[in-house]
Amino acid sequence: MGGRGVRVSVLGCILVAVSLLATAIVALLVIASAPDRLGLLLSTVAASVPALVYAAIIVRLDRYEIEPTRALLACIAWGAIGAILLSLIGGYLFQIALVDSLGIPLTSLASVVLGAPLIEESAKGIAILGFLVFARHELDNTLDGLVYGALVGVGFALTENILYFGGAYVEGGLGDLGELFVARSVISGFGHPAYTAVTGAAIGWARGRYGRGFARFAVPILGWLTAVILHALWNGGLVFTEVQWGDQVGLLQAVAVQAAIVIAPAVLVLYAVARLSTRHELQILRERLRDEVDRGALTDAEYAVIIDGDARRRALAAARTRGGRTLHSRQQAFFHTAAELAFRGHHRSRGESLTPRQLAADDVDRQRLMILRDEIAAAELATPEGR
Repeated sequence: MGGRGVRVSVLGCILVAVSLLATAIVALLVIASAPDRLGLLLSTVAASVPALVYAAIIVRLDRYEIEPTRALLACIAWGAIGAILLSLIGGYLFQIALVDSLGIPLTSLASVVLGAPLIEESAKGIAILGFLVFARHELDNTLDGLVYGALVGVGFALTENILYFGGAYVEGGLGDLGELFVARSVISGFGHPAYTAVTGAAIGWARGRYGRGFARFAVPILGWLTAVILHALWNGGLVFTEVQWGDQVGLLQAVAVQAAIVIAPAVLVLYAVARLSTRHELQILRERLRDEVDRGALTDAEYAVIIDGDARRRALAAARTRGGRTLHSRQQAFFHTAAELAFRGHHRSRGESLTPRQLAADDVDRQRLMILRDEIAAAELATPEGR
């Protein structure tokens, strides 16, 4: 093993050790939040089930190129572990910087309205920057950044909710836990995903600038700043309501009003951005996969299905009906592999320099299309309808 191989191995071991340590620390924090076993179980379930639902909704936004499972899980894991720990450390340093170093008295209002949004949105946004720097080939456009950012937010909310739910159960039992569950997981469940989706979408957009123009720096900063402002408006609105009206306004009522003012508009705008980005993706498929038909990697019939959203859905539904999960996954893999070819070709046509490994991936994907085509045909013949 050469010197570079040794350095990579050592770095890998360090990253694994740090990840395990971070996971253990977060696990201990979660356990400490609800010493009661039943409370811990209820808190975990109450936070996990909505997180799975929200993650499934978010992933479905990207119709034409489902991202690798490892990338999706990495986003959730970063939010649930890495961003949580960085936020805790950052909050502590924020307090030290204001109180000890600058002599500014830190009130709970400043911490909640200013400190938390700045620190948490920065910690969550690191994951999307990581994709941009270290896994650029998995971040193709605005929609990819939006999806990754939203999933980071889902992971962050997952751990944060467990901690809050555990504390609520310890203080007020099942009733308090249930009320907080409705407030945090149901009414405002898209809060953290929406904030970080804004940052992710901005970074994804900048990725498509291919190293040109000042906007590739300005837009991600504006996206992060927008996420911070949204987060601050949410926290500030709840604090203002509590100070202004106190017990006259219940938790659920206050959260519902804030969700209508802050979260709902943000989610609607992000959904519109996702739809526009989806149309752009479809246009790329239409343009770039025509070349693959000419090469013989795709047939005209396959091309027609891939570039038609309704036809794709019908093909996937038919695959599940005929061959269950196995045939459905192979059909999905066929569509995904074709999309990878298209986006790689699009980036190359826009002037992006691809590595030799990425260039070689074109032939690998074409070969994979052939293999998947044969597997799909064999699976269809194995079904009663195909015999």
